[in-house]
Amino acid sequence: MTGPLSRRTVLRTALPLLASLPLLAVCPVPSHAAPADASAVVRVGAYEFPPYVDETGGGVTRDLLDLFNAAQSERRFEMVRTAPQRRYEDLEQGRFDMIAFECRNWGWEGRAVDATRPFLRDAEVFIARAAPGIDQRYFDDLSGKSILGRLGFHYAFAGFEADPKILEQRFRTRVTVTHEGNVRSVVAGRADLAIVTRSFLTRFLQREPELARQLVVSERSDQIYEHTILTRQGGSVATAWLDSLLDRLAADGRLESLWRRSGILS
Repeated sequence: MTGPLSRRTVLRTALPLLASLPLLAVCPVPSHAAPADASAVVRVGAYEFPPYVDETGGGVTRDLLDLFNAAQSERRFEMVRTAPQRRYEDLEQGRFDMIAFECRNWGWEGRAVDATRPFLRDAEVFIARAAPGIDQRYFDDLSGKSILGRLGFHYAFAGFEADPKILEQRFRTRVTVTHEGNVRSVVAGRADLAIVTRSFLTRFLQREPELARQLVVSERSDQIYEHTILTRQGGSVATAWLDSLLDRLAADGRLESLWRRSGILS
């Protein structure tokens, strides 16, 4: 009868066998690793700019991003809130990757951004309170008239200057944080004129038709602009890829459907 093996005998037998086995490389999977089919997240800057972004964060920009997300699976677009004055540094510093409904001449000159093709036209128009003698000629000469504008916006009549102090000193233009408040101030006689985004005004007066009868809207546009998407150079999404996506959404009618649903196009 064989007695129990000593520990030394077991080790002497087992170690050569273990040494002859191939080494197994163990690569732990990080707990934060994304699934292979996860979409790349593209952060989209958005500041209050009705009707494109309203005070709640909703608006046409969110609807456009929903279209982007439904039309492809390579990237997932998510909104990041910013402020009109802060959006330049936020994009450059990588807080977000792109910003929609922008124009290069709104303070982006000389910055490291790329632009998609234009995909929507809009304009800025003046409004005045309806009164005897107030017609389209009233908008021909802005000198001496008090004007209400929107903080952080760039207006052609002021040489695209956005500094509130310069606007007030040189152009009698006071900037506020709300288009709607500016419209109501003009109706109440607290300013001669306000300058507002045409698409905002169209939607706003559809909701409040009684105000439409109290206003004269200029046929003259301060500026007609073509909206683009701006991206950070070297960022996570290229303008060529976005152009291709915009082309597909335009070709199948989904962009026009969005503009009409949003009241931008009638």
